[in-house]
Amino acid sequence: MSSQRYLIRGRLPDDDRVVDIRLQDGTIMSVRRPGRATPDLGGDDVIITPALFDIQVNGAFGIDLQASDLVVEHIYALNAALLRKGVVRWMPTLVTDSVAAMERRCRVFAEALRDPQLARCIPGIHLEGPHISPEDGPRGAHPPEHVLAPSTRVFNRLYQAAAGKVCCLTLAPELPGATRLIRFAVHRGVVAALGHHAADARHIAAAVAAGARLCTHLGNGMAPRIHRHHNALWPQLAEDRLFASVIADLEHIPPEALRVFSRAKGPERIILTSDSMSLAGMKPGTYQLFGAEVKMKRSGRVCLAGTELLAGSSLMLLQGVWNMYRHTDLSLGQCLAAASTTPARLFNVPAAPWPPAPGQQASFLVCREIPVGRNSTKPRVHALAHHGTISIFES
Repeated sequence: MSSQRYLIRGRLPDDDRVVDIRLQDGTIMSVRRPGRATPDLGGDDVIITPALFDIQVNGAFGIDLQASDLVVEHIYALNAALLRKGVVRWMPTLVTDSVAAMERRCRVFAEALRDPQLARCIPGIHLEGPHISPEDGPRGAHPPEHVLAPSTRVFNRLYQAAAGKVCCLTLAPELPGATRLIRFAVHRGVVAALGHHAADARHIAAAVAAGARLCTHLGNGMAPRIHRHHNALWPQLAEDRLFASVIADLEHIPPEALRVFSRAKGPERIILTSDSMSLAGMKPGTYQLFGAEVKMKRSGRVCLAGTELLAGSSLMLLQGVWNMYRHTDLSLGQCLAAASTTPARLFNVPAAPWPPAPGQQASFLVCREIPVGRNSTKPRVHALAHHGTISIFES
């Protein structure tokens, strides 16, 4: 069999240099200044970026991970679609439902993750519930009839159904039994996250002492009206042991809040996620979702029909990276790290070394329409190097 060789040209984030990356059979042979050879991919107008890691995916491209008829084939299809958008690792997120329904979906993922190739892309499941606040506001769109008090028995039931493939548990730290469940989950290697809650500083401190390390979509999943000083937001921003994930679609979080959050947490503790649902990647229009009519606008905002109330996220993670870069003090490289190496570090998931260097297996994106300055056009993934293969998506 003949070897597969590629010459890829592009800029590295936070670096004005244009480089030529030579690959042979998926291995980086050299990273040099451009020569006279014509590249197979890329050019001076593209950026070579780390491959992305999304820690919260509820669905996309018409695939709903909360569907009662979820099967393994849906997971394969969604994985392939996300790869085309540069997401090489992702966490399927299961939201609050009956324990039996969540258990069944956990079993579907356990079956899918027996495939080593799929398991390389999906390190495990994110359980966003059912142990969240029962109150209107913090509960968000989660069905109130299925919200449960923190229970090690319920968690263990889901953990066993998933064959131990649970990476993250989002819960409300103010509920009785929360700190006990945090310790129980952390002992099993699960990252405990605070979300959909109305906790005060005391509850948040107790959760962190028990081992909690993440805020789930900070600034969302909380009461719309809060005390100006004593609320759930400031203690999470002030606690340096907590990473914070944010949905940078400019709908869930306005640009000013993105700037404040990124400054408070710093580039080493901010994580970008899409929190995408089934309409992500679909065309604007009117759809049926959760038994209600919703409208996806051209801007990507998904609302209950006839209102401006958000009904989910249609964000693609690379666009979130670009939005973060446009509206905060972070460099492009720092924004990309927030969607790649930072979540990998928190969840102890192996990540490809960055920047690319000789001897490494190739793992990066070739992205078009990302200008050097902060004026935005919509970024596109042109090609993906992934586990030693090169996939070309757009010419």
